[in-house]
Amino acid sequence: MTHALHIAHVLRKYDAAELGGTETHVAEITRRLEQRGVSCEVHAPRGGRGSNDTAGERALSVPLFRYRAHCPFLGSKEQRRALWSNAGNLVSFEEPLKLALDARISLVHLHTAGRIGGGVRVAMRLTGRPYVVSVHGPMLSGGAFLSADLARRTRGTLDLGKPYGLLVGARRVLDDAARVICFNDDEARALEARVGDRVRRMDHGVDRARFSAGDAARARSRWPALGTSALVLLLGRLCAQKDQLLALRAFATAAPRDHLLVFAGAETDRGYRAMLEEEASKLGVRERLRLLGNVAAAEVPDLVAATTLCIAPSQHEAFGLVVLEAWSAGKAVLFAKVGGLRDLADALGAGAPALAERDPKSWADALSALLSDPTARERAAHEGALLLERRFTWDRAAGQLADLYREVVEETRQRAA
Repeated sequence: MTHALHIAHVLRKYDAAELGGTETHVAEITRRLEQRGVSCEVHAPRGGRGSNDTAGERALSVPLFRYRAHCPFLGSKEQRRALWSNAGNLVSFEEPLKLALDARISLVHLHTAGRIGGGVRVAMRLTGRPYVVSVHGPMLSGGAFLSADLARRTRGTLDLGKPYGLLVGARRVLDDAARVICFNDDEARALEARVGDRVRRMDHGVDRARFSAGDAARARSRWPALGTSALVLLLGRLCAQKDQLLALRAFATAAPRDHLLVFAGAETDRGYRAMLEEEASKLGVRERLRLLGNVAAAEVPDLVAATTLCIAPSQHEAFGLVVLEAWSAGKAVLFAKVGGLRDLADALGAGAPALAERDPKSWADALSALLSDPTARERAAHEGALLLERRFTWDRAAGQLADLYREVVEETRQRAA
């Protein structure tokens, strides 16, 4: 039985100055859901460096509503800004009330958990409607890394949000969700141990037409500092998780002197950019490092088109959308064999340009081999493109998600009958 559905997608952050994989996923999936008759809206906090910039909103084809949220940590202004950008467990009183009072909403799709998720949990339970959760980052499968990372980010601050978290059941967001969606096998196994058969393993998609239409000349005109050099590109937030430091050390050893290393992404780990610049100076490659900051979504295909090789040495990735984007542009990617990236390596099979090791020498050797062999790069890009054709499209992902929504809403109706 088909029902008209209206879905509220709730995010922890949607800032034009710091758009990432989660925001890209939400923008693409909501566009395709609308085409399937599933109406959507996106909810995200006010505040942040880019939340008043309409560029990010233009990436959406559905309405964007802003709700009031608060960073409940006492600390310096810079610490609070960094926690707002990443890993700060935000609190909102307004969003749960708005959701509870909006009778149009069939289901809430959470793209976060924590205290924002806890507030949504309360609103949905009080009104008898379901919610689902997408896990866009390492959660249960990356516990050690996450604990250490959170401790580092919150060192020297005081968290005043704990009573709110207890009140709304922030730790029960996954347990009470109708479905928990994840994007890699490691996370699926870890979640199954906790919530059983309510876990759904899904894939992302990619807009192949958009990335195959990138213009390298336009990118070099947009960023004159790139000159005519060959480029090694790491596209992602400047942070320990993306591990630009490992890329930098490998590049310093392996890359020919006429190559540049390009980091494109907003800094979300306080002081990480300065640390990279200092390390580049020590390694003697500061003049060959280009830090572009946040790159608008519309400009990413051009930047990838200008690139010789992409690199993704992340310590954790829920999926690895940047790899699909590079393959769509006909570019090879050297990537870490972790989380969702490991799933991509396994899907490619033997010979995938992916490393389980995390030492600079292993990465330098692999980088050198690819940069010195255009045929190997072409083969890696071609094999990635074939995998895209077989498995990764936004239309496929949206179809699976629309079916899941209908299944959950029907279950809720039957329980209430």
